Amino acid sequence: MVSQTTTVSFVAHPDDDLLFMNPDIASDIQAGYNVWVVFMTAGDVPLRPGKSHGGMGYADMRINGARTAYARAARSPNSWTFEEMAFGDHSVATNRLDGTNVRLVFTFIHAASGPEDNCGDLYRLWNVPDFVAHPIDGRPGYTRASIGTMIRGILDTAQPAYIRTLSTLGHHEGDHIDHTAAALLVAEANRDEEGLTLVQRDEYIGYLASRTDAPWDENVFGFWRDEKTAIWNEYWPRDPELFAGAWFLAMARQYLLVDRTDPPGNAWEPPTDFVDLC
Repeated sequence: MVSQTTTVSFVAHPDDDLLFMNPDIASDIQAGYNVWVVFMTAGDVPLRPGKSHGGMGYADMRINGARTAYARAARSPNSWTFEEMAFGDHSVATNRLDGTNVRLVFTFIHAASGPEDNCGDLYRLWNVPDFVAHPIDGRPGYTRASIGTMIRGILDTAQPAYIRTLSTLGHHEGDHIDHTAAALLVAEANRDEEGLTLVQRDEYIGYLASRTDAPWDENVFGFWRDEKTAIWNEYWPRDPELFAGAWFLAMARQYLLVDRTDPPGNAWEPPTDFVDLC
């Protein structure tokens, strides 16, 4: 049966989707939708003294965790096919889960990972004129204009009914700088020549969803809490930066606020104060 609905979720790092956009993504998968997840950075960290992982090796660990998690979400064997795809003028690495409608897309752009680099390349793309982000896997670099063209290429190819990002106001919410920068770049690319939104974009709350001082109650229960937890439990053991019980509070929370939907035809404007943060 051909799926009639496609969704594309854009996140900064492998695991943002599992923590902050689930169970919505898992629900799409189990409903048989065409599901794309785009990782806007490699999620890399430096190879620090005393650590056995970092750089591209660590990025590959996180990719393996993401693949295993999505195989669980789809109730499918963990068997993937690599497919190079062209979006705009960029050739991009993608993985398709065999026998399903699930596709993961990887840019390998350098992430913010303090204290060595509290900015990251997505923030620089947004704020530093003429900056070029060089993916850590050696692919050609991105400018702010060309990453926008790449994002538009994904949307033109996938033809989603709606897309997801994290909050474009995350810098007011204690969120990771990459989360906000990724959301802003996607929102900007998702506009026509008149500056109007093309595809409905839903904004999800990031780190605030996992804190005890979150201003909202738990809202994920029963079957979907169990599913979210089971999917997460396939990811975290493959990420050596994590530990048992990490992000436990996020398992019962997912916040898509009613005033955070950017509908088609909306004259979306970015915040003016996502500057001078690092």
